[in-house]
Amino acid sequence: MKTIKRLSIAFFLLFIFSCSSNEEDYLNDAIDIIEENSINKYTTDWKTFRLDVLKKGRNAKSIKETYPAIRYALSRLADRHSRFKTAEEIKIANNPDRQIPNIETQLINNNIGYIKIPGFRGTEKVRAKIFAQQIQNKIEELDTNNIQYWIVDLGFDNGGYVWPMMLGLGPLLGDGISGYLVDADTNYFNWRIKDGELFHDKKQIMKLHNPYILKNRIKKLAVIISKHTASAGEAIAVSFKGSENSRFFGETTYGVSTGTTGYKLSDGAVIYVVRTKFADRNKNIYGVSVKPDVETSYWDAKETAIEWLNEK
Repeated sequence: MKTIKRLSIAFFLLFIFSCSSNEEDYLNDAIDIIEENSINKYTTDWKTFRLDVLKKGRNAKSIKETYPAIRYALSRLADRHSRFKTAEEIKIANNPDRQIPNIETQLINNNIGYIKIPGFRGTEKVRAKIFAQQIQNKIEELDTNNIQYWIVDLGFDNGGYVWPMMLGLGPLLGDGISGYLVDADTNYFNWRIKDGELFHDKKQIMKLHNPYILKNRIKKLAVIISKHTASAGEAIAVSFKGSENSRFFGETTYGVSTGTTGYKLSDGAVIYVVRTKFADRNKNIYGVSVKPDVETSYWDAKETAIEWLNEK
C-alpha cells in the first residue's frame, strides 16, 4: 500500500520534482514515519500532506537540503510539539559532560519543604540517573526536619527528558500509577513507580538502588505552575493531578502536554513525532494546557501556596 501510494504521488510530481531519488526517498521515509505515528493520523489528509511536503523539497540537492521540508511537514501537524533534530544537535544534547541543572530547595517556617525542578536536556543514562538521585537527595535533606507540607515548583520546568524528573520526585509522588500516555487509538500506557523503579507500561526505564522514603505522610502538597511549564514539565504536573491533598497554584501551562517519540533517519537525524497525550492518574486526558486550581501570577504563587499550607 505504501509503495502504491508513493508511486501515484511520484507520477503526479514527475514534472516538478527536480531532486534526486536519494533525497526524495529520504523525504518519503520521513513522511511515512509521521503518517504512521502522529496523534493526528486519523484526522489528516495524508495524500495532500505528502504532495505538499514533496513540493516543498523538490529542489533539494542533498539530504541536508531536505531538512526545511521536514520541518515544514512537522509544522503542518499543528501539534506544537513535533520537531526535527540533526545528528549534530542530538550529539550535543546527549553530551555526558553537559552540566546538570541546579535544583533549588528551601525550608520554609521550619515545616514546609520547597523544591524547584528545572528542565533537563539530554537522555544520556548516567547523567540522567545522577539528576534523579540529586532530586531525591534534596528531598531527603529537607525531610530531616520532619516535613509534612511540600511545595513542588515547576514554574520554570520547560521540559526535556521527563523520566529522571519523575523518578527523582518519587518520594513525593508515591508508588503506583501517576499518569498515562494515550495514543490515537485511545490506548492507555501507564507510567508508575515501584520501590525506586520507574516503569513505562511494562518496560523499566530507570532505577535508583536506595530510593528515599519520606518520614511522614504528606498532609498537603502545593504544585506551582506557569506559562513556562512545558512538555516534560507538564507531564510532572499531570502526575500530581489527582494526588491526595494537593492543589495547584500559578498560571496556565504552555500547552504541550503530549508525548513525543524519536525516529532516527538514515543520516542520524531524528524526527520527534507527537504520538500521545498525557492523562492523569484518574485517566483525564490533557494534550492541552494544565490549569491551576488557584490562579495567580507565578511570582505570587509561592506565597499563596504557603498561605494555603498554613491553613488548618
